[in-house]
Amino acid sequence: MSRQNQTFKAATNRALDGLEKATPGDALESEARLAERLEISRTTARGVLARLSELGVIDWDGRRKILLRSPLPGDRFPEEDTAPPAARAEARFLEWILRSDPAPGAQIHESDLARQLDIPVALVRELLQQFRPGGLIEKNPNRHWTFKGFTRAYATEMCDMREMIERAALQALLAHRRPETLAEMQALARRHRALLDADANRMGDFPALDARFHRVLVEAAGNRFFDAFTQRISIIVHYHYQWHKRDEATRNRAAIAEHLAVIEAILEDRRDEAVARFDAHLAAARDTLLASVNWQ
Repeated sequence: MSRQNQTFKAATNRALDGLEKATPGDALESEARLAERLEISRTTARGVLARLSELGVIDWDGRRKILLRSPLPGDRFPEEDTAPPAARAEARFLEWILRSDPAPGAQIHESDLARQLDIPVALVRELLQQFRPGGLIEKNPNRHWTFKGFTRAYATEMCDMREMIERAALQALLAHRRPETLAEMQALARRHRALLDADANRMGDFPALDARFHRVLVEAAGNRFFDAFTQRISIIVHYHYQWHKRDEATRNRAAIAEHLAVIEAILEDRRDEAVARFDAHLAAARDTLLASVNWQ
């Protein structure tokens, strides 16, 4: 995929993010303002507007731009089409770990892995270094690495850290109730309701929506260390939805309903209920993750 095409797709998704906070019938910003806000060229901005018009999201007639409907999950380009090269490489790396299921103690050779993932050896080395502090991978004295294993203990510890961070983030969100965060939550509520009303074929949209829900929540804490750790967790959690396909639609619908209950409690400032609902969701997410792997 060309860089230009990736920029266009990423800009379209960001434009859709912004439109989720608007109401059908609203007049939209100028082409120049859209380009400035999304940090893209005027040519790319026109391409984004054309795409939104083709989807029926907006009515575009010269300077007149009106929102016709709220965006739907299916309007967005897949995240793998919009992520920068380093992020796509990280996703491929984790997918390799989780799909190939290397045994604890397995040797990882940088050059072999680079060929399998179709990425440069230097980028493979950088990825391995990134995951080294978490204990998933260990460096040997030579150029080889050892996969320590995605064990039940590792998954449990990861869940412990995730829950600690996200509970603290929720408390920050509830305490400050920043307008921009509440606007994000309103947009998330619309996307969750739309997906809950969709048929089973659309449940593949859930992992990306799940990642966005948790990302918005963590960002409310304004803690850079939370953000960095959560990015790594979110990719692992994203892929666990692909390991365990049995009852996938049922599980995803249940998680969507859990998210929506938390979001509605936040928006209506029912703080105790938001905390209780979120605790229940975290417990269910832990159970789903631990049940999704054939632990040996």
